[in-house]
Amino acid sequence: MMKRIAGLALALTLIASTPAFAAEKSEKALPAAPAIAFEILESHGVRPTGDILKLVAKHMETYSAFMGIAKDDPMYRHEVMHFLHCELEVIEMEHDECMHHGMTE
Repeated sequence: MMKRIAGLALALTLIASTPAFAAEKSEKALPAAPAIAFEILESHGVRPTGDILKLVAKHMETYSAFMGIAKDDPMYRHEVMHFLHCELEVIEMEHDECMHHGMTE
């Protein structure tokens, strides 16, 4: 009886570990605008406050889009940075980085 149970457990383990039967691994979730804003503020030496993060969150749209930019768009992070620089004036940004935003729209 013990051999049967051990054999069955081994068979189930082998089946579950094969790629065809293994559970699909989820993709790494992309951070939303407030999380990105937090990282940007910290990297610029600015203390991230709840008020700043709330203002960033207010500009989020459906499916975590930020001011018309989809969360999976490569410009998403730049848009958050641009918002922190131009709208809230809490970080400094190089002029070329700021101009880059205008050229990509």
